[in-house]
Amino acid sequence: MDLHRRIPTVSQAKPFQLATLREAREECPQRISWSLLFLRAFALASVEFPNLRRTLIAWPWHHLYEHPTAYANLTVSREYQGEQWLFFAPLEAPESHSLLELQGMLNRYQQAPVEVVFKNQVRFACYPRFIRQALWWLRFNLSGRKRIKRLGTFGLTTVAGQGVTILDPKAPVTSTLTYGPLDETGCCEVILAYDHRVMDGKEVATIMRRVEEIMQGEMVQEMQALTHYFHQETLAAQTNAA
Repeated sequence: MDLHRRIPTVSQAKPFQLATLREAREECPQRISWSLLFLRAFALASVEFPNLRRTLIAWPWHHLYEHPTAYANLTVSREYQGEQWLFFAPLEAPESHSLLELQGMLNRYQQAPVEVVFKNQVRFACYPRFIRQALWWLRFNLSGRKRIKRLGTFGLTTVAGQGVTILDPKAPVTSTLTYGPLDETGCCEVILAYDHRVMDGKEVATIMRRVEEIMQGEMVQEMQALTHYFHQETLAAQTNAA
């Protein structure tokens, strides 16, 4: 897929201080993926910044399409037919789902049979190149709503778990978020690649500050609430057993 080459992207980086969130995450009995914490925070920011939900349609004339909700595409690596494949896990309106719900969705994408959860992507990969190119063109140009359904309003990809930071993520969407590993102080580098035709650097800087605020605020509170919920469930189970 070479559609990303048609999008003039610019990347901006910002260090995020996430020590408090790391502590809240470690205290929770339920594992919540770092990717989902970033993804949900970015989706919440999309409510405040409409450009994060917009995409530029170039045909038959240049115009912006604005989707009513955020629509994330999360990169997932799975073994399939003896090889490592990269799939895109769609998560619609993550701002409207709890972290626990999002983790359940991600678990399914990571554990259910590839032929079930990524059926369309596997089938698409089997088409001849000229057919794939034609279908991508149709998806990319004819309908803003269908483009978002296939590609999302934003993408998230990371290899932070391997101690590496992606410096310039590429994808055929308005914005692509990635982050690096946390250091001893709880700081990590966050990079946002964006379509410069839709947003400028000043707005993106404001967006990144807001995402960090959400990570330090709402995400910490949600993790603490989740920890409290599981502690209450454990206490209730112990009481019933007694």
